[in-house]
Amino acid sequence: MQPRTVILGTDWWTDCDDVIAMRVLVWAERQQLVKIAAIGVNACMEYSAASLDTFLTAEGRPNTIIGIDREATDFGGDPPYQRLMASRAHHPVKSNDDCEDAVRLYRRCLANSDEQVDLIEIGYSQVLANLLQSPGDDLSPLTGMELVTAKVNKLWKMAGNWLDHRMGIENNFVRNARSRTSGSELCANWPTPITFLGWEVAHEILTGGNLTSPTDMVAQAMRAHGSPNGRSSWDPMLVLLACYGDEEAAGYHTVAGTARVDAVTGVNAFEADPNGKHRYVIKAKPDEYYRDQINRIIEGKT
Repeated sequence: MQPRTVILGTDWWTDCDDVIAMRVLVWAERQQLVKIAAIGVNACMEYSAASLDTFLTAEGRPNTIIGIDREATDFGGDPPYQRLMASRAHHPVKSNDDCEDAVRLYRRCLANSDEQVDLIEIGYSQVLANLLQSPGDDLSPLTGMELVTAKVNKLWKMAGNWLDHRMGIENNFVRNARSRTSGSELCANWPTPITFLGWEVAHEILTGGNLTSPTDMVAQAMRAHGSPNGRSSWDPMLVLLACYGDEEAAGYHTVAGTARVDAVTGVNAFEADPNGKHRYVIKAKPDEYYRDQINRIIEGKT
């Protein structure tokens, strides 16, 4: 089976679960599960490109194409691991100004792809929402909606709290006005199937605490974040699920229906419907199964 082409979106900013997830993604490419076309950053700070480029180079994935939403500076926080990671570079790294606008990057990748692409999103929704609203341009005469419909197979998204269908609150939807409105637009208008992994699935599953080497960049990020004993595994669990590309094979049951996000409050809700194009996952195995799988991957034991 040929590896599936993917584009990953990340809020590469305050939390360290994005760093664990990035190692899982690179591992999946080495296993020929996926082929990384590009990475889009949807929360922008001074060290976004430099730290991400430094980390990917250390992981054996240099020259990865990075796109950035330069307007996405309103998510708050000043993570020390970003500065530390950028300072450890042993080569000229990218600056934010070297990176293409994230929406244009998605348009370029989709327009140039000869096959359908899976999108993986572990951050905020505004780049994807803006992609849908983008007009035709020099890259493609198709609108963003037309490009996504033609070229995207599926969206895999870490977002929401689906434990209670009536109301859920989760950072990637509620963080600020940008995340609330774009989350609402995404759920209402995205034309392909979406599988969500919610807050409730991963918050008690801590990974990364098994990394003890002082030179391991994931371990360094976790210590700088204040999580040396492990971090909730929202992003790495979503990335691993998406890279497998099959919910049941990855150890989950799904509930089908329609997801909605309130554009004012960011509260999410879900209406179950066997014919719905949205799904959220429920763990089919004990927490230790997912924890140990990710820990083995990031420690290089699988």
